[in-house]
Amino acid sequence: MRGRTVSFVLLGLGAFALVAALAVRLVLAPSLVKLPLDQSAYPEADGTGITMFDFGTMSEVDGVTGTVYQTVEGQPGHPDADDDTAVWNFGSVIEDDEGTILNEGSYRACIDRGTAESAPDCSAAFVDKYPEARIEGLTLTFPFHTEQRDYELFNLSAAASFTAEFVAVEEIDGLEVYRFEQTIPETVVREEEIPGAMAGEPDETSVAGEFVYSNVRTLWVEPTSGVIVTAEERPVTVLRGPAGNTGVTWLSGTFTATAETTREGVERAEDTRSQIVLIETTVPLSLAGLGVLLVIGGVLVGRRAGAGDTDRPAAGASARQPVPVS
Repeated sequence: MRGRTVSFVLLGLGAFALVAALAVRLVLAPSLVKLPLDQSAYPEADGTGITMFDFGTMSEVDGVTGTVYQTVEGQPGHPDADDDTAVWNFGSVIEDDEGTILNEGSYRACIDRGTAESAPDCSAAFVDKYPEARIEGLTLTFPFHTEQRDYELFNLSAAASFTAEFVAVEEIDGLEVYRFEQTIPETVVREEEIPGAMAGEPDETSVAGEFVYSNVRTLWVEPTSGVIVTAEERPVTVLRGPAGNTGVTWLSGTFTATAETTREGVERAEDTRSQIVLIETTVPLSLAGLGVLLVIGGVLVGRRAGAGDTDRPAAGASARQPVPVS
């Protein structure tokens, strides 16, 4: 009787562990594996080969170096931030080595904490200098379990989303990453009256000029966490007049994440990936393995208990065989 009780207990515990494993994987994991509300990061990039328009000399200046300072900060207390949506702010400033600001901009995005997709109709979303812009697609991170496919990715300077194409699987400091490339075609980002000479029309005193922006962005993403480990951009902004002539280069260059930013990106990706693997894989498999062992143990104990009951003589019966009488 005692053996059967132990068997039932083991079987019950095993079944509970198996159900718990399934619950952790299907119910608990999705509720835990989410983008944080209080995200914070401060990446920097080195700018080389910068060409800029200098108002002091009213001419282009080549070979300038500088730095990009970026800020990513979540607003957990924002009214639109909840269990499903994160509100993140992004700011970017480009300075030359003398501290002169060459470009700056910011935006706020509402991000689905599970898919990393932007919610363009969220009331909190806005793009500085572009009040009518819609933030669509991905923004500051890729989704958990990023796939080897193309994604739509928002660009601040163009205030629009463009396709980021999956290119290759690579390694950074031993970490496997996916490389994506986003080509932004020439896009008019601003229009205003400018001197004709700046727009390639020297015979005109002033013209309705266009600021035409293009860029090639390369991003290296750790796939499990979706963390953008490092990035490089090659933006070009030129001025163009109504006649279609290209005038001066307003700003161009190559901007590559610093070694420190890349190191921090690797650490953040590894830490996030470890937490995801623990919740989605390690804990469920451990519970499932324990459940299987308990069930097997319960079955074995039950069989032994049953075999013992079969071999035991009935109550009141003699333990010895009767002696035949001749």
